Amino acid sequence: MRFVLEEFSLNLPFSGRDAAVFVYRPLDVFEPLPCLIMHDGQNLFDDARASFGVSWKLKEAIEQQKISMIVVGISCADGLDRLDEYSPFYNGDIVGLRDWLTRPAGGKGNEYIDWIVSDLIPWIKGKVAVGDEFLMAGSSMGGLISMAAMCRYPRIFTKIAGISNALWFAPNEMAKLIEESDVSGNCVYMDVGRMESKSESEIAAYVDTNRSIASIWAKKGLNSFLYREYPQGIHHESDWSKRIGNILTFLLDENR
Repeated sequence: MRFVLEEFSLNLPFSGRDAAVFVYRPLDVFEPLPCLIMHDGQNLFDDARASFGVSWKLKEAIEQQKISMIVVGISCADGLDRLDEYSPFYNGDIVGLRDWLTRPAGGKGNEYIDWIVSDLIPWIKGKVAVGDEFLMAGSSMGGLISMAAMCRYPRIFTKIAGISNALWFAPNEMAKLIEESDVSGNCVYMDVGRMESKSESEIAAYVDTNRSIASIWAKKGLNSFLYREYPQGIHHESDWSKRIGNILTFLLDENR
């Protein structure tokens, strides 16, 4: 199967920024295919474009696993604006936790999710043959916003993956959102590494919040749910690239 990777530019009216949108699709396939929407799209395919010099190597994973699907990756906003878009929840307590955390952040996640539903998905449907249900995946804050998207639109985003989730950003708010959502019959994958940071306290924040949120997802009547902890897992694309192929296979397995 031959694939093509195309790049477009779309405007996000609620923020005013233009995002690079990457579409990876098989050629010569005309029936509707599963469509995966991913965050931090600049990091998915090309090491040269990736923020930290290493990509998810998503092309290689899909081709090695012989997965027939379409991937749409949305590039992220810069700096703290990324946190704004990737969380529906405002966090005023992060200032100073890291040198670059110079202001409160979050709070624009619902607008970002709504833009995906109202603008991006109709645009996708105008480009390629897809159905009405979508997969979504992301790492770190991208995992948080993927969970929020399923809770907000559970009949659209029916399968999600959250990888190395930064649930420490808003654990109580996320717990409440999941508890109040009707996601029965959906599919959720989530994981966390036990070496997400060089700081023991930050590692504990990642692991503890992921375990807590996983326990809530497990009680939601999902069609399939998988939570994993990776003892040597680090917070980096080089690590996520090793498991993304198996994650996509899990999400697409209708017999689970």
